Amino acid sequence: MLFFDELPHFSKSILEALREPLEDNKILISRVNSKTEYETKFIFISSMNPCPCGNLLSSIKQCRCNEAEIQRYKNRLSEPFLDRIDLYVVMNDTLNDSKNIVSSKELHENVIKAFVKQMQRGQEELNGKLSDADIKKYCLLDEDAKALFESAKINYQLSFRSINKVLKVARTIADLNDNKSITKNDLLKSLSFRRR
Repeated sequence: MLFFDELPHFSKSILEALREPLEDNKILISRVNSKTEYETKFIFISSMNPCPCGNLLSSIKQCRCNEAEIQRYKNRLSEPFLDRIDLYVVMNDTLNDSKNIVSSKELHENVIKAFVKQMQRGQEELNGKLSDADIKKYCLLDEDAKALFESAKINYQLSFRSINKVLKVARTIADLNDNKSITKNDLLKSLSFRRR
């Protein structure tokens, strides 16, 4: 697992160097007389504020940033880099009396069940690491989901890479929901995790 806190504050060269291992699960080290390739299967997790001061989405604090500052902050991350991230989750303020709907134990059990489903399908890789050929084999949509996905590709302007990411996440959501095929609801949930 690789965790980057305050993602936009990392240098552009470091972030751009992550593109190949995030996409191909390998990294190529080139020197004058040799090249060495390493496998790099890892989970990449990062966090960032919505703006430089961090208060843009706060319900109790005032944001001090202007539009230009916010845009400059976001522009530190390139589109090709962002396109390689599977899930985007916006964290909102939490109230002191807010409670989790699902316990950690239930979440753990659901994740194990989803993992077992992937193995029972004969997958050699987990959903998040499926190849293009395996996506076509295992990420099957039902009829309602197919119609929705065709319009989502246009409305969200999904790249080929984004299409595959949406399908892999939808496959996992379907597994968590105990659905053999990806349903419309599974797909909608997956699309909700895409960057806006």
